[in-house]
Amino acid sequence: MLPFFMFFVWAGCAQEPVQTRKEKVIRKFVNQKVFYFPYDSVWRAAQLALKYPIAINNMDNGVLETDLVKADDGFLAPGEAKTPSSGVRYKITLVLAKGRVDNRDSVRVTVSKVIEKKRDFFSDPESLVSDGLEEMTIFYRIERELLIDEALKKNAKQTK
Repeated sequence: MLPFFMFFVWAGCAQEPVQTRKEKVIRKFVNQKVFYFPYDSVWRAAQLALKYPIAINNMDNGVLETDLVKADDGFLAPGEAKTPSSGVRYKITLVLAKGRVDNRDSVRVTVSKVIEKKRDFFSDPESLVSDGLEEMTIFYRIERELLIDEALKKNAKQTK
């Protein structure tokens, strides 16, 4: 009887915390934003918003992906004094999907950041969860680039 009970205690402790459906849906939509601009403009703004070397730049499929970035060379949150571990690296992927909402051009941008930590040469990398701050910063940069481009076009029309 005791081994049977110990098996269930051990098996219950070994499981990872289960995310509820609501948490999964919220996490999915936090990393997405819709921009009401033409696809070409959003694509250009997304390229300008990424400050890292780009590995995949496929406009036809709507995929923009960076090379692996060492955490030492990457994004550091404001006010964060400590430097990240040298074994941490990450990759940012943007997926753009064009559509129409109320007869207006729209582009849904999804940003995902995959972080991995290598402890040593032989072990497999450990997957880490992003805090979402850099993803929000990328959305902000895209929006700013779009607004600046729109203001420049408007100014050029007024001066003619």
